[in-house]
Amino acid sequence: MGALFVDKKYQGCSIGSKLIRYVDSIYNGLTLSVYKDNSRAVNFYKNIGFDIVEEKINEDTDCIEYYMKK
Repeated sequence: MGALFVDKKYQGCSIGSKLIRYVDSIYNGLTLSVYKDNSRAVNFYKNIGFDIVEEKINEDTDCIEYYMKK
């Protein structure tokens, strides 16, 4: 997945998890990268079944990110 953004006023309304469930029904083996410091996003992805498979430095930002797979 390239990116998933839900407007703040709609966060917590299951929109993100519904979108991922839909995409997951079409594709096998979803993967994504998320910044380690973005704990809210990391926890969201963990809660919907993603696992951290690698920790690496993002080349563009020099920030640590997790590579996650479902």
